[in-house]
Amino acid sequence: KKQFSPAGLNLLNNNGEQAGQTVFHYHVHLIPRYGKGDGFGAVWKSHASDYTFDDLQTIAATIQKGLE
Repeated sequence: KKQFSPAGLNLLNNNGEQAGQTVFHYHVHLIPRYGKGDGFGAVWKSHASDYTFDDLQTIAATIQKGLE
């Protein structure tokens, strides 16, 4: 930030082939952000309407069990 004075910074890590990782190793992309229209954007499709409240409760319980 000191050298290039971006307004913000995105940290990006691709983990696994389906996430875009082509060679198994750890790395992080540091993406400087200079405001809207800076040429970087990500589109995340929401799947919220694909699940009922009961589905979400089941997912939450599965996550909670994994954290125990």
